[in-house]
Amino acid sequence: MTPTERFKAFFMAPVVIFHLNILAYFGFLLLFAYVLMTDFQPSPSWREHVIYFWLFSLVCEEIRQVLYDPDGFGLLKQASLYINDFWNKLDVCAILIFICGFICRLIPTTFYPGRIILSLDFVIFCLRLMHIFTISKTLGPKIIVVKRMMKDVFFFLFLLAVWVVSFGVAKQAILIHNEIRVDWIFRGVVYHSYMTLFGQIPSYIDGVNFNIDQCTVNGTDPNKQKCPESNKENHQPVFPQWLTVLLLCLYLLFTNILLLNLLIAMFNYTFQQVQEHTDQIWKFQRHDLIEEYHGRPPAPPPLILFNHLHFFIKRVILHEPAGRQKQLKEKLEKNEEAALLLWETFLKENYLQHLQKQKKQSTEHKIRDTSDKVNTVVDMLELDQAKKTGSIENRLVFLEEQALRSANALHWIVNTLLDNGFGSRESAPVIVSSKLHGEIDLLEKHENVISTCHVNARNIHYPDSTIVRFPVPDEKVPWKVEFKIYNPPFYTAIRKDKHFHDPYNG
Repeated sequence: MTPTERFKAFFMAPVVIFHLNILAYFGFLLLFAYVLMTDFQPSPSWREHVIYFWLFSLVCEEIRQVLYDPDGFGLLKQASLYINDFWNKLDVCAILIFICGFICRLIPTTFYPGRIILSLDFVIFCLRLMHIFTISKTLGPKIIVVKRMMKDVFFFLFLLAVWVVSFGVAKQAILIHNEIRVDWIFRGVVYHSYMTLFGQIPSYIDGVNFNIDQCTVNGTDPNKQKCPESNKENHQPVFPQWLTVLLLCLYLLFTNILLLNLLIAMFNYTFQQVQEHTDQIWKFQRHDLIEEYHGRPPAPPPLILFNHLHFFIKRVILHEPAGRQKQLKEKLEKNEEAALLLWETFLKENYLQHLQKQKKQSTEHKIRDTSDKVNTVVDMLELDQAKKTGSIENRLVFLEEQALRSANALHWIVNTLLDNGFGSRESAPVIVSSKLHGEIDLLEKHENVISTCHVNARNIHYPDSTIVRFPVPDEKVPWKVEFKIYNPPFYTAIRKDKHFHDPYNG
């Protein structure tokens, strides 16, 4: 690509157009706020003319969005798609209110109401800023939550209005007699009842803080409310205070506890519904935003008027056919698809590595790893202890066998000497007790039984080697007996006469 083509591709990219429009919109709001607060004169200043010129460019862009039909839907279908979008409705509302404020501002008699209308219109233009948050994966779905919660609040107000109006009318009728001023009726019925929800309880409702100087007896003072029912002689309240207090308690019970908690539950349900599909919602929002700015002129307002002028001359005056703008691809080429798959694989591996790293760094994984290590060490200690215990048992058995054999040998020597006339049997020493004789007989019987099992594997060392066998007590020698800690070393004997012993040796 040539430098010119690169420059054009850079400024035609949706992300660049998006950021330029956001910066221009911030500049518009800052200038609008400055004019409203410090430079709103009977004769418009040059800054105010800049705002009007800027708004005119926004109006032209909205008209272009209605008329721009790259897919050939037709004007009615395109207008229907335009008006069904929430942000387009907000744009149209802001523009219409600005036009009303502008007209009132030009008329001297309605100059101040025009400023009020433009001030309220500034709020709507600021709300339009929420549209930029759809690019964020965190804040984008939250905008959907706010929109749905606004619907919940709208239906909730019907329930709240029943309690507010019923309590307000009952309170006003009990306290005030024949109030004819509409504004004070509205204050007593709606405003005071609504503010009571937030803790601003009227001081005169229970008669304790009643002050005759804060109200007008006959309702002649327009700046004061009419006094509650009171005694004409000493001006003390005569209305049933217990009844008004009871109504107030019931009103706060049902509104603050019941209805507000119901609203919180509705908000929670709405949030959970959106939170379950956060990723999917964000992807749709991001796609719509990219598609919107892909078809926009590259210049931000108010410079976008030059693009609109070029479009007007080209289509209306010169009657050139509209060249179809390059749309977003629905199918990729093979090389592009392969590159996309490679990129997705790379991101997947990075994501899995990130998850694995987080899992290793988690407290639960560290505790499990430490527990496995401790179990391994305990098993090794138990195995080593079993080896030591088995070795000691084998040595003790060996010593017992040697002691018994020595006793048998001495007993044979003594008997032989006595048979050859060396001494008498009465004076011969007792070499082996009768109890030991019984143990010897039992040991011989046990040896006769055990000796039939694994006769060649009873030596401490393997044949022709220094490798020590895993010690096995005699009671654990038969294969039928379970021996869980049995863990012999790996050893293969090398025999020179293998062909005499191995029938499979060819």
